[in-house]
Order: sequence, then C-alpha cells, then structure tokens
Amino acid sequence: MPDIGEHRLILIGPQGSGKGTQGELLQVYLQIPTISTGQLCRAEIEKGTDIGKSIEGFVHDGALVPDAIVIALLKERIREYDAQEGFIIDGFPRTVEQARDAEGWLHPTKVIVIEISKKLAIDRMSARRACSQCRYKTTASNVGLHGSQCPRCPGKLIQRDDDRPEAIQKRLDMYSAVTEPVVEYYKQTGLAERFNGSLSIPLVFMEIAHVL
Repeated sequence: MPDIGEHRLILIGPQGSGKGTQGELLQVYLQIPTISTGQLCRAEIEKGTDIGKSIEGFVHDGALVPDAIVIALLKERIREYDAQEGFIIDGFPRTVEQARDAEGWLHPTKVIVIEISKKLAIDRMSARRACSQCRYKTTASNVGLHGSQCPRCPGKLIQRDDDRPEAIQKRLDMYSAVTEPVVEYYKQTGLAERFNGSLSIPLVFMEIAHVL
C-alpha cells in the first residue's frame, strides 16, 4: 500500500475518458476521497442553498460556474476530516487561472491526464443511458437485458439531452478550448502524467497505480 499521506491528485480528461471510474478505483486503492466539483455543485442545488440556486442558473444557461464559487466549495471540502490524509480532485482546475490560484492552497503532487480521441468520446457518451428518477447509469448495449425499465427503481432508462452527439461535441469543444491549456500548464510544471484512455479500465488503472 502506498503512503497515502503524500497523494494530492488531480484527474483531468475529456467527457467519456473514464476519469470518473478511475477516480473511484483510486479512492479504494489509496483510501482517500475522490472529490468531484460537479458533485459538490449538484449537492448545493439539491439542498436548495443560495449558492445552489446561483449554480443552477449558470448550468441552465450552459455556462461554467464562476471560479469563486467552485474554489470556495472545494476549499471547504478538503478541510473535512476524511481529506486530511490526501484526496483526488475530479473536475478542477478547469482553467489555467484556476490552476494558478490553486498553487497557494491545493499543492497537487501529481496530475493524472487521461486522453482519448473525440470520436471515441462521442461513441462512449452517446451510448450512455440514465434512469429518469435515480442515478443509475448503463449503456445502450445493456438496455436490451431489461428493456427501458431501470433495474433499481420504477424509473425509465433514457438518453439524456447532454449525451446526444451534438451536445457532446459542444462539451468537447469547450474542453479543448478551456481545459487543454491546463494540461499544457501542468506539463510545464512537471506534474502531468498522461495515460491512454482508450485502453481497458483495468489496464488504465494499473498504469496509473504503477506511476503512483
């Protein structure tokens, strides 16, 4: 088992790269929490806080949540007890400005960059199906096993609007324009480690674990 106290990791990758799955695996392997800025924002929306209402407005307009909000939520989260031995950040930083700001308080030890082609990202994400009621997710290839019925609740399995090819392309274009410069920034600092996300989940995980 690695020395978990030394790991303050950042996961970066386009939609469909599998970084969320790798974050879950690394969380178990390293025994430190994976912290998703997306989940932090969704939690505020679900709680109906003033911050959540503000976030919901930006999401509805298709805009990025302002840096100040994301940074405030993340700073609060990494102060919690379970993050004192280390953490894995998914979804931050999204911009070079955020990366520079984080130098003074996040102090990452490694940036894990998972790369895939735009075609593969679109193929993977457009195959996703999600329950209309709970958070269960599967793929179109598995839907035939139980029709359009969610196996966990009375909800139906649907293709979300943001998993349609045209919406995915828009998100990938935003990633290229806004987040890829962050990868270049971390390459210059020597923190970035790049991995081929087109490989199988176990193989990608083994390669990441080997580097750590």
